[in-house]
Amino acid sequence: GRHAIAEEGKVFTFAGNKLIAIDAKTGKRLWSYGKNLKPYLVYDQGVIYGLSADQKPYAVNAKTGKLKWQSKTSILIDARYGTEALVPTSDTLYAIKGSMTFALDKATGKLRWKMNEPAGEGNGTDYLHEADGVVLRTFLVQGALTSIQLNAYDKKTGKKLWEDFGQGDALQVKDGLVYSVDYYSPLLFDYQSLPDRKLIVNVFNLKTGEKKGTREYNWKLSGEPPYQYGGGSSFMTGGKLYIDQGDKVAEYHFDTYKTGLAPLRTFQRPYGEEWELIGLVQERLIFKNRNTGGLAGSKLVNGRVIGWNSDAPAAQIDVYGKGIYRAQRNGTLLGINLLTAKPVFRVKTGADLHESTLMTNGMIIIQAEGKLLGVKVPASLR
Repeated sequence: GRHAIAEEGKVFTFAGNKLIAIDAKTGKRLWSYGKNLKPYLVYDQGVIYGLSADQKPYAVNAKTGKLKWQSKTSILIDARYGTEALVPTSDTLYAIKGSMTFALDKATGKLRWKMNEPAGEGNGTDYLHEADGVVLRTFLVQGALTSIQLNAYDKKTGKKLWEDFGQGDALQVKDGLVYSVDYYSPLLFDYQSLPDRKLIVNVFNLKTGEKKGTREYNWKLSGEPPYQYGGGSSFMTGGKLYIDQGDKVAEYHFDTYKTGLAPLRTFQRPYGEEWELIGLVQERLIFKNRNTGGLAGSKLVNGRVIGWNSDAPAAQIDVYGKGIYRAQRNGTLLGINLLTAKPVFRVKTGADLHESTLMTNGMIIIQAEGKLLGVKVPASLR
């Protein structure tokens, strides 16, 4: 969800607190809806979902701009660290605000239930996953040690089924089991004097929260104490688990776990602890620099590290197809070929580009301080 998105060959954004739709190829305004809307929207299956000024969700037909429904329920609550999000699933629109979860009927906007997690004290993440009639969410819970907490709710009633302190987002939900990273146990470990590191994945029954098993992925840091950074960030894709292990990234086949499992293969990571593993695109592991926001990659085929750098600091970087789009502080948008790392085109806008670049139907849309610029995507980046 953000204040501009591109779908169906259109750009949906806000002008004068109205929701507007623009043809991505011509720039022509197609329709506008509402007034005093919050600049936030989500698209799903031909419908735009947003929030009115008093934070009541609404649904608008993306083709026509006609209102489908306006909810009577406001999600306006005093959430101090409230992440705010709308999350559409097959038949439900969830609204998240801090530690509150609202479930609305997707067809009518009618409130089915709402639920607060008191331990979150207004503080929740934007993670929500629905599977087999169960809704999973995570909250940040303050204690002797602050950690994340995983909750499960009954989708129909909103009744809390179980919670587990120290557990994060589900890596996988499969065959009635939840696989979730344990963030709490490693906090109790003297990591400065010992080189041993592990990622612990606990397995729970989705409906009851009963613990069904534990997995450990182990590695050792090189060098001498005191040990600093030890990696540990991880993600799942295509049945493979990738774990940042400090000086390398390890790949494991997730479904064939056994104790003491060695990685299928490992990859180089960019040098320095400011690089964070964030995902996999076009057979390249992608890392983001915490300090500069820059991106670098590691090729799966040979582990070679590639940088997609440029002449100016990046404000925002987006990846679509074979293209990396660097919106830069100097007002230039740079399109770089992800596979060759060579720049393909640049557009000078004369504005500070700090919003994401959008893409739909072969057009790149640049958000440049109150104006939108459309550029045809070169064939080599599609």
